[in-house]
Amino acid sequence: MSDVAIILTPIPRPRFLTALCAVNKIGGHVLETSGGPIAILDDASPESAEKAARTVSAFIKGPEFMLAESREGNVRVQVWKAGAVDREVPAGLALADSPGVVTSLLTRASTFEEIAETHEDKVHSTDVGRIKAYRELIKETNALRKKMGA
Repeated sequence: MSDVAIILTPIPRPRFLTALCAVNKIGGHVLETSGGPIAILDDASPESAEKAARTVSAFIKGPEFMLAESREGNVRVQVWKAGAVDREVPAGLALADSPGVVTSLLTRASTFEEIAETHEDKVHSTDVGRIKAYRELIKETNALRKKMGA
């Protein structure tokens, strides 16, 4: 049984999250969900998952990000803010309103491959060149600023 690590974000644009992960060499896939994009990490080791959460949450200082991990049947959820763990929260409470796909992945009711098969148009790989990812990140950052009126 392999571990699972997912970053749930307040970022409304999946391409932004995909580019952010690619620029920072965070391997995985971004999945568009009803609750916004999530990053499913290729390397779910505690060290790698924490590094990814630190990197993503440090890029945008204000909002909270959640790192949800499933290890040996136990689910743990941490809230990250500005590159640091803000607090740990009970998994049931934290994930109560999350999209069903998150629960399916964490409980291993479904694998990422099974979900990707039925949602091909909603899956984005972070395995792109850094220059392309950097350009996409600039484009997406500008689009977000425009949307937010900044």
